[in-house]
Order: sequence, then C-alpha cells, then structure tokens
Amino acid sequence: MEKEFKTINKQIELLQSRNLYIENEEIAKEILLNNNYYYLINGYKDLFLNKKSSTEKFSNGTTLEEIYSLYEFDRKIRIIFLEYILLIERKIDTYIAYEFSKNYGHKDYLNSENFNYISKNKELIDKFLNDINLEISHQYKNSNKMISHYLDTYKYIPLWVLIRILSFGKVSKFYSFMKQKEQNNISRKFNIKSQILKVYLMNLGNIRNICAHDEKLYDVILKKRINTTPYHRNLNLIKNDGKTVYATRDLFSIIIILKALLEKEQFNEFYNRIIEKIKELENKLLSLKTDKVLYKMGFPKNYKNLLEL
Repeated sequence: MEKEFKTINKQIELLQSRNLYIENEEIAKEILLNNNYYYLINGYKDLFLNKKSSTEKFSNGTTLEEIYSLYEFDRKIRIIFLEYILLIERKIDTYIAYEFSKNYGHKDYLNSENFNYISKNKELIDKFLNDINLEISHQYKNSNKMISHYLDTYKYIPLWVLIRILSFGKVSKFYSFMKQKEQNNISRKFNIKSQILKVYLMNLGNIRNICAHDEKLYDVILKKRINTTPYHRNLNLIKNDGKTVYATRDLFSIIIILKALLEKEQFNEFYNRIIEKIKELENKLLSLKTDKVLYKMGFPKNYKNLLEL
C-alpha cells in the first residue's frame, strides 16, 4: 500500500492513536518539524513499543520527548565516536605511508608486485589499484589543489599525499593487501596481530561511515565479529562454556577496538565523554530504563571498569 504524506498534525494524531503521550503539542510540533519523522520515530521507537500488543502500540507513559532523547543521544555519541576514529585513521595513514614508502618508494603504490600478489588476491588487488587510479582522476577533475599540484608539477602523487584522499575503507584494503612483513611491522605498533588489526580497521571503517552519514549507531551489528580479548575476560564477557562471548559484534565491540588502538589518555577521555552522555540520557528517560539501551549497545553492567584495565 502506497504511503501518504501526513501533515504535522496528522503525525501527532497517529502517534497518539498508538498510545504515545503528547504532553505539549507545540513542543511535539517543533520536534517533528525539525526532524525527519521516518528517521526519528521508525528509527528509535523499538525499545518503547509494547511487545504484548498485537498492533503497534507504545508502552504506557512513553513520550515523544523520550524518543527524541534517545535520538539525540545517538547523534551526540556519533560525533564522539567519529572524532576518535579519525585519530586512529590519521595514525594508520601515517604508518602505512611510511612503511610502504620505506620499502618501495613513495610513488610505486600502483605496482601490484609491491603487494601480497598471490593468486587469491590478484583480482582484488587489480581492482583496488584501478579504484585508486579512478580516485586520483576524480580528485584531479574536481580541482583538488593538492592533487593537481603534484600531478602538474611532478607527474605523480606521493603516497603520503594520496593516502589522505582515500576513504578509511580503501586505507583498510591497502593494509590488508600489503605484504605480511609490512603488515606485521604496523600491527606491532598497537601490540596486536596483523589479522586482528585487519578486522579492527574494517569495522572502524564501517562505523566511520555510519557516523559521517548520520545513521543510527547505538544498536549497530558489525559485519565482522572481533576475537576475544583480555578485556572480554576481565569484564566477564565470556560464559562458563568458554564459547559464548558477548561484545563481539555490537557497539561495545567498537569501544574495545578503540581501547586497543587509542593512547590511554585518549581512550579515557573518549570513554568518559560517552559515560557522560549515558548519564544525560538516564535523566531524560522516564518510561524506559537506561539498562535496555545499554543492553542494545552491548554494554555489560560493569562497563565502567574498562577505564581501569
């Protein structure tokens, strides 16, 4: 059935018919006028719904302001996550450009022989190098001054310049296609194995895109599961069977990744800011316990202990 356009008044009537409490219609109108109905309501309603109702109804006492508070909480933590992921991105950019240029020079990144060009990788690497060429052409045509300067003056772009225009996803691929020794040299800087760093970078790239494109973050499910870490063990995130492990594909998994890759002071600053936003949300929720939000995020009850590890 085709969806019909609804005025703000009709949107409010619809929400009220679904048991949402509207205390102040003027505030409700302002919220709905300034925020996309579909993204706000459909994106953040789930935790507030009455699961026992045969039709879509909100739990008794749920207000529009509460849904908006969760929506705003998600927006604020996206900004925080993005800020600290960018710190890691810049560090990874630097490590890759240095390690690769040290071994092959600063302009031989389009030579497939300088990568792990084994049979299973050949097609992927060829496509990847073609994508880099297309990105350079795109940036040149769009008058990126940095790219234009090097191409016009030197006929090539140094890797440490190129890597700044590549997406985190492409940088992650660059790392995964590097030869094993060079991958190891980079991953050692974080005291983790190269295979683990590959997974971490892949997941951070996805989260970076979610944050940059203003998509829902708090209940994200990662595409790639992360391995158990000492943090999982110290926070008792592993059940007695030794097989069931929590925080491997949810937002708390990303926090564990940040714990592993950020400097200690950077991580503590990041995490305290997240905890502060959780406290703010707690003060605004009336019909919903904050624990339910934290559960969706993958947070254990002792999540604050991560600061001490």
